[in-house]
Amino acid sequence: MQNYIKSQTRLAFVQYIFQNEFLDTDSSENIEDFQKHFHNTNIAIIDDKKEFKLKFNKNFLNRLFFSFKNNIDRKNIIKDLNGFIDINRKFERWDNILKSIIFAIIAELLITEKNRFKIVFNDYLNISKSLVSQKETKLINAIIQKYIDKNEIYKK
Repeated sequence: MQNYIKSQTRLAFVQYIFQNEFLDTDSSENIEDFQKHFHNTNIAIIDDKKEFKLKFNKNFLNRLFFSFKNNIDRKNIIKDLNGFIDINRKFERWDNILKSIIFAIIAELLITEKNRFKIVFNDYLNISKSLVSQKETKLINAIIQKYIDKNEIYKK
């Protein structure tokens, strides 16, 4: 699969998680409905005043969705993340987009071979640069690095 399509799929995955966070819905919402509504839709980039069609690989998105649905224990992940945060605002109170990016990264790393972590992680950091500030991207980087280092589950 082309790198561009993988990146677009990861962006769609972040969008899917964000939708669930924003609407406060269960993550078991039907991924097929999401795909039907968002595949090949126009996405606006406000700063660039451009639009592009969101194209993603449905099979890859399904794999990410099932990892998120079946492997993410939100309560334990939030507990771990709060242990890494040196600021007064706990993870539960973060913006939904930041939470979505972090959950997406963790969900994909759970199904990724360790030697590919850096590639996957860098792609998400590039995606985050278009969604959040540079300071927030650095925070995501630091938190995920600590999370990877702490959790033996990722060391395949």
